[in-house]
Amino acid sequence: MNIENTLSKNFKSLMDLRAIFRTNEDCIKFLEELIWEGEPVSPYDKSSKVYECKDGRYKCKNTGKEFNILTGTLFQGTKIPLPTWFEIIFREHSDKRGLSSTTVARDYGITQRTAWHMLHKIRNAMGKENHQELNGTVEVDEYYEGGSLKNMHYDKKLAAKEKEHQNKKLLQGFVERGGNAVINIIPDRSDSTLAAGVIRYVKPGSTLYSDDNPSYQKLPPLYNQSIVVHSKGNYVCKDNKDIYTNTIESVWAVFNRTIETHIHVSEKHLQNYANEPIFRYNTRKMEANEACIWFLQNIEETNITWKEIRDGKYRQYNRNQKRAA
Repeated sequence: MNIENTLSKNFKSLMDLRAIFRTNEDCIKFLEELIWEGEPVSPYDKSSKVYECKDGRYKCKNTGKEFNILTGTLFQGTKIPLPTWFEIIFREHSDKRGLSSTTVARDYGITQRTAWHMLHKIRNAMGKENHQELNGTVEVDEYYEGGSLKNMHYDKKLAAKEKEHQNKKLLQGFVERGGNAVINIIPDRSDSTLAAGVIRYVKPGSTLYSDDNPSYQKLPPLYNQSIVVHSKGNYVCKDNKDIYTNTIESVWAVFNRTIETHIHVSEKHLQNYANEPIFRYNTRKMEANEACIWFLQNIEETNITWKEIRDGKYRQYNRNQKRAA
């Protein structure tokens, strides 16, 4: 297998993918070169000396534990061929709506339960993209899963919540213009909850645009804030055409398009489902092969068990990784 060819722009289709990654060994060699850059690193102690063992395994001197490139990743212990995993990851980015477990089960001859498990493992790893600190010009808005609050005045949003959205899950979204986005489930629309989201995801000194929800007007003076007064029928500020929240609406469109792919999305898995459209949005400037490789480059510490997925106990990532955009 030619690593340089894999990284090239020629890797653009499933046929290309299948021609390059024919066996588990092809995939493992590629991951070793991509992640380790030819020098094995212990997942147990990155500072430890490493000894080569048999069958492609290595031993961490400091801990005495054996490992390979799959240890600690979503691929650890899998019985599904790695080329199949690579294909599904490639398709998850290239398909604008994403893949359902029934589609994956049908296309690859596996059970729907196994396909569901695989897709949630992939979304869990995609969660590394859904944890960025945003800066520059950032737009913020809320969204009820199952019904958009687009261009509603704050009072109307409250009424909608009380009537139509009592059983819906509330999300808060952020997008850096020209950059990345974040979607996070929140328990309520209180001043403290909405402020906590802004402080967590938006770098102080950034310009922040929101609708006329009074909660955002009560933020500490860390941001250059402007609002779009939807209650007066304004969706772009009359005095400054650069003040609007249309970009975050496009993020909600990507999110909603993905959610509609699935028959049912339970509350405990919704955040994991949200990781998928965020990964797709944040890598929108990449070709499908580039996004696939970006994903594979960041699979360390993404292992998660069936029980953890079943119970909705997904990984919480920090911001140490590089930004996609």
